[in-house]
Amino acid sequence: MLKRWAARLLGVRWLTGGIAALGLGLAIVWVLFVPATDWLAHHDIGSVTGQLRETALDNARGRLLTLGAGLFAVGALVFTARNFTLSREGQVTDRYTKAIEQLGSEKLDVRIGGIYALERIARDSVRDHPTVMEVLAAFIREHSREQSPMPKEGSHPDRSWTTRPDVQAALTVVGRRDAERDIRRLDLARADLTGANLTGAHLGATLTRGGNAVKIAGANLAGAKLSGATLTRANLKSADLGGADLTHADLSYALLTGANVGGADLTSADVTYAWLTDADLAGANLTRARLTHAVLFDSNVSGADLTGADLTGAVLGDTNVSGANFSEANLSDANLGGMNFTGAKLGGANLTRVFALQVDLTSADLRGANLSKARLMKAKLTDAHLDGSTLDGAYLSPADLRGADLTGADLGGADLTLADLTRARWPRDTPVPEGWRLDTNSGLLDRADTSSGSAEAY
Repeated sequence: MLKRWAARLLGVRWLTGGIAALGLGLAIVWVLFVPATDWLAHHDIGSVTGQLRETALDNARGRLLTLGAGLFAVGALVFTARNFTLSREGQVTDRYTKAIEQLGSEKLDVRIGGIYALERIARDSVRDHPTVMEVLAAFIREHSREQSPMPKEGSHPDRSWTTRPDVQAALTVVGRRDAERDIRRLDLARADLTGANLTGAHLGATLTRGGNAVKIAGANLAGAKLSGATLTRANLKSADLGGADLTHADLSYALLTGANVGGADLTSADVTYAWLTDADLAGANLTRARLTHAVLFDSNVSGADLTGADLTGAVLGDTNVSGANFSEANLSDANLGGMNFTGAKLGGANLTRVFALQVDLTSADLRGANLSKARLMKAKLTDAHLDGSTLDGAYLSPADLRGADLTGADLGGADLTLADLTRARWPRDTPVPEGWRLDTNSGLLDRADTSSGSAEAY
């Protein structure tokens, strides 16, 4: 009964609307062919009557008829375009609804089909792109914890442990999306992406399209599990990786400019050739990480643990390393120009052939470090601990070694010309440089022109 009443009401509304439209159309026709015709004819010939007036009226009607036909054609085009737009939006809505239903399917292939259907919608509809990406991000967060296959008991996750296929498909779609259509950052916080393949993925900051460009921050991956994940050449500019698990992850050639990696665990991670300018790695665990030729210019690694890390050929200019631990790290051929290593732990580190113009190593622990052929021009090594270190062929002219402990150091071939060795603790069996004399009681150097009760020159 209710449906019949609704149908009748709908019929009445259609009839009323039709009559109103017909009345409006007739009114427009009357205006065009009566008042408008008289006005045009009067405009053309003035108040003339007779055959001339009839001719003018016919001409006016012809022009108005042409105008009316043109307006009708334009209206038809507008109507058609509007119907096309509504039809297309309706199709997109239907496709979106079907794709969402597929995501909830129990069948893997159906879920994957739904993911790629959503990708097609995001490409076809700029307006629906942000919504699709939020849906896929939520799908990743919720289902990524259901990993398959599981790793063997007692073994650490590595790249052989891949994410489940539907989650990987969603990650692939998100990683290759048109980032310029984003209106907010991707939220993948605390997702379990262990062993995921994100090679070349775009998860970094971008500028949106439009007259007024808006910067969208990089993806939120705070607390995410990315152990063994492949992020080679990934764009992680300004991304948040704070506290993330990146153990054994492959970040080679990745772009991490301005990224927050503070407190993250990068134990044994591959960060070779990565770009980490202005990145925050404060408190990060980089034990045994491979940072060969990585660029850490103007970054923050304060309090980070780089024990045994490989930084061969890395660039660390203007990097904040206060409280960082570089014990047993390999810094050979690295560029440390202008660095402040005050109080840093570099015991047993390999610093062969490093370039360190005006580096500050005040009170640094360099015991047992290898500084062979290191270029330490204008370096500040005041009160540095260099006992047991190797300085064979090192260039230390001029350098500030006041109060430095060189006990047991290998200084063979070291260039100490113009170096300030005042009160430096000198190895007893090593010849004293010209212009200096050794106090045999204290084992400290002083300039040769300084009087000393018990001094011995070699």
